[in-house]
Amino acid sequence: MAKVLKTQLSDKGYNLVALPKEDIAPLLLLYKNGDDVSSVESPVQKLFKTGDSAPPTIEKDKIVIGMDGEANITYDAGGGINMLDWLLKKLNMGQLEGKLKLNGTNTVRICYENVTEDKVSLLNLDNFISMSEPDTKGFNTFKDKLENSELFVVTAILKSNKFSIVVEDENGQAVNIAAAVKNIVDVTVDVSHNKNNQITLKHDSAVPLAFAFKAQQILYNQKKWWQFFKSEEANFHLKDLKGTTLKGEMDFPTITLNLDTSLANI
Repeated sequence: MAKVLKTQLSDKGYNLVALPKEDIAPLLLLYKNGDDVSSVESPVQKLFKTGDSAPPTIEKDKIVIGMDGEANITYDAGGGINMLDWLLKKLNMGQLEGKLKLNGTNTVRICYENVTEDKVSLLNLDNFISMSEPDTKGFNTFKDKLENSELFVVTAILKSNKFSIVVEDENGQAVNIAAAVKNIVDVTVDVSHNKNNQITLKHDSAVPLAFAFKAQQILYNQKKWWQFFKSEEANFHLKDLKGTTLKGEMDFPTITLNLDTSLANI
């Protein structure tokens, strides 16, 4: 897929989605797939049976302050054209492939706008997992991954229904693609007078596309047989092995999934 040159989202704990989608949401289960992660295509509630604590509710459409300038993802020339072409076809706006050529000195920057966040409480999620039991019959395929702490659960997503595209050369100079895109895309294209290489496309779907996410590792505590001469049941949780649960989410000791600038094909 597209090669990402840089992003500021990783500094805020977000991972990138290889192809923005509508079906990525908090509580979605992910599994380790080499250096990447993939979707189990089921929420965490399908894996854990509800015990003494109910699954956390999803807070939707939270306004994200200070996201301007952060939700910019820069691709190399080939990767950027592939991503832009995929987005246009996904939104039924047209097709670029084979009609727009860039050289190796060009980069494509996709800037997501109208960004909102869906999220769940880490504390409530940890309570649900630690007080529940896994479905040992329905999830046999992922039993080893669960016991090896190779499963993750999405805790937040960033989504957008509008994005703009900027093409630059290696010196940061504008590359004019507006005219070419206007002849291809059947949509109103905004062209700024002072940045004539920038186009703005709006995704009018009722469900915005998710382009970034946060996820936490589900840790497995194996059964302890020889502590105080009695056995302790195995359990799962999100916090670290010290077992301390803090009251503030900012200090909540979890292991975050960090793919740096890699793209997760979930």
